[in-house]
Amino acid sequence: MSTLNVLRYSALALGIAVGVKNDWSLKASAKDEAANKKLQHELELVEKAKTEYKKLNPPPKKQANVENTKFDLEDPNFDIAAAILGSIDSLKQ
Repeated sequence: MSTLNVLRYSALALGIAVGVKNDWSLKASAKDEAANKKLQHELELVEKAKTEYKKLNPPPKKQANVENTKFDLEDPNFDIAAAILGSIDSLKQ
């Protein structure tokens, strides 16, 4: 009879321990899920704010420099890299 009681109480203690562990893991996963949901909501708000800011404050358009359009190869201060980049930028616009 005493071994039966030992087995009963051991099973009861084991069941309580497993239940507590399960409860802790469920609470932790719910907490993580809530944190992820909050983070996703904040990221969506940031993206909306960025798009609204771009609508309200468009970036200034670059104007082609007059110096970059002239190709004076005899000039000692002539920067060929700047001339090429200026030509590429003017083609993009």
